[in-house]
Amino acid sequence: MRTRIRIIGLFGAALLALSGAVATGTPAQALTVGCWGDYCSGRDPEETGCSADGVTVASGPMWGTSGSYVELRWSPTCKTNWARVPAAFGTNQPQALVAYQCPTGYQQVGVSASSTAWSWSRMIYSPTKSVRATWNGGPGGGTTACV
Repeated sequence: MRTRIRIIGLFGAALLALSGAVATGTPAQALTVGCWGDYCSGRDPEETGCSADGVTVASGPMWGTSGSYVELRWSPTCKTNWARVPAAFGTNQPQALVAYQCPTGYQQVGVSASSTAWSWSRMIYSPTKSVRATWNGGPGGGTTACV
């Protein structure tokens, strides 16, 4: 009987130790960014690392194209938005891309940078205000809803 109690006790201690090891394991790595809040406004989302968790929250067709869209991107870590278009448009007409804060009129005009696939604007810190992305270039314009 004592042996059985000891085995059950050792088994319980082993389970407790194992559950403690699992519960205190290494936490997931947090996203490291080079800015936060209003200090991100006017900065490049790629340079700062804010684009790493960026998601498209709205898109609108670019008129006169076959399937191209202007996109509004959002970083939950940096609380910022920026506009994005296919690189072929942004590199040819860099001043045509605008991220626009709807209620205030604050905007970031122009392409901040481009990759082989995309061109994007500088960021607007906007955790509570609506923002839209607009393309004012050829072959036709395009815009997203204010989100």
